[in-house]
Amino acid sequence: MTKRRCRHCRRLFIVSPRNPDQKYCSSHDCQKARRRKWQKKKMRQDPDYRLNLGDAQERWCQKNPGYWKTYRDEHPEYTRQNREKQRSRNRLQRTMAAISKQIAKMDPIFAEKDDISGYYGLISVQDLPFAKMDAKFVKIIEIPHSYDQLGADCKERAR
Repeated sequence: MTKRRCRHCRRLFIVSPRNPDQKYCSSHDCQKARRRKWQKKKMRQDPDYRLNLGDAQERWCQKNPGYWKTYRDEHPEYTRQNREKQRSRNRLQRTMAAISKQIAKMDPIFAEKDDISGYYGLISVQDLPFAKMDAKFVKIIEIPHSYDQLGADCKERAR
């Protein structure tokens, strides 16, 4: 009996002998997460799958015209929550647009000092979808102007 940690809930489970590559336990939520991950990957990689899914949704909408209007009329709490979430998404989008105007510059920055070698800390920006949440440290070194003349033995020179 092989035990493995579930990729979704992180609990140990016994791997099925029929599926030795099993990575998710059999709980409903974990299987749902597995299918969602598979579908997301399939949507990214398979244009035919994406097209077929879009066609199926379009056919369903044509067979059920007015479904969403009726649903919203019958579920006012859902409608209220949806509007609040949309307002929040709109605020975030406006904030992102304002921030991108500040950080996305088209003109190069000319430094007074050409040597920018050193250690720099990258600090995460909270609550922004384009920033990674983990802080990382990187070493930035200047590439010599004669890098094309280093040749095949440049690894030996670096030692």
